[in-house]
Amino acid sequence: MFTQLTSANFATTLESTKEGVALFYKKLCPHCKNMEKVLEKFSGQRQGISFYSIDIEEEADTAKAFGAERAPTILVIKGGKVAATKAGLMNPKEMAAFYDSAKA
Repeated sequence: MFTQLTSANFATTLESTKEGVALFYKKLCPHCKNMEKVLEKFSGQRQGISFYSIDIEEEADTAKAFGAERAPTILVIKGGKVAATKAGLMNPKEMAAFYDSAKA
C-alpha cells in the first residue's frame, strides 16, 4: 500500500502527486505501526490518493526539511505541495477530518 521513499526521490514524488499522504515513521515505533493501520482503513474509504512512507531516522535531513520532528508525522499532499502536517496518532475519523481540512 505504501510506496517507500528516500531523500533522493521524496521532493520529486511530492511535486508530481495530485493527492496523497506521506507517513514519516520509525521502524520500532508502536504508534507508527498503529498509524499505518489507520491509513490502511482510510485508503479503503478514499480512491485516488497515493500513500508514501519515509523512515525518519534513515532520512533525517528530509524529515527535518518537511517539519517531521517526531514519529509518526503525517503530511497531506494536495496539488504537489504539502497542504497540512500533523504529528501523532489519529483514529480513522480524525484522519479523514484532517485530510479534508487540508487546503491545497
